[in-house]
Amino acid sequence: MSKTVTWPVSPKHWEVFSGALPGNPSSPSTYPILKNDDIKDNALARETTADVYQFLTKPGYEPDDILPLVVAPQPSLREVFELSTFLYGYYEEQHIGIRVNDAALYADWNKESPELKADNIQFFQETAFPLYLAAVKLDRQEIDFNGETHILSFSHKPTRVNYWHFELWVTDGTGNRIPRDKSNAHTKHLAKSILEYIISEAVLLRTQVKIFKRSDFE
Repeated sequence: MSKTVTWPVSPKHWEVFSGALPGNPSSPSTYPILKNDDIKDNALARETTADVYQFLTKPGYEPDDILPLVVAPQPSLREVFELSTFLYGYYEEQHIGIRVNDAALYADWNKESPELKADNIQFFQETAFPLYLAAVKLDRQEIDFNGETHILSFSHKPTRVNYWHFELWVTDGTGNRIPRDKSNAHTKHLAKSILEYIISEAVLLRTQVKIFKRSDFE
């Protein structure tokens, strides 16, 4: 269920999404692309349509029942090959579920993009829940599947409307990135194996999350 909201309430809220934080230059063209080593001790948050933790903390849960919740609202487990996440820190739990009404604003950011103003964007909020993932467990992790080694990693992929957007990537043994739309039985079972690794090794409880602050590495 979604609702239209008057958001942001103040310029500070839009600054969270745009990356224009205290100490940052005002022009997005000079914002840095964050390196994996910069955030390896922090958390990437995945927005989910159901509270995954209620299942993870329930005795006797079946992992196969949880896998679709991690990629939802997309219908396929192959979403894991380009899974959207957000660096948790300035982007907080209160921002989970915030959307914009213009799909074009989800395009990749680049320094040539015109600066966006909050007054020109309509926001709405959907019901969503955070799933916290340890960045260190997602960075250059080898996943063995049917005798083949695949590498799970992530990359800073800011969009025009969200500077804190990251994507999970999976590459095969030759270094080729596997796209989410590659459809065959092999990739379907590989996706399942990767999601099982993420759930068993990378999920963090809220109390374990280290808040990202730019001052930590500058």
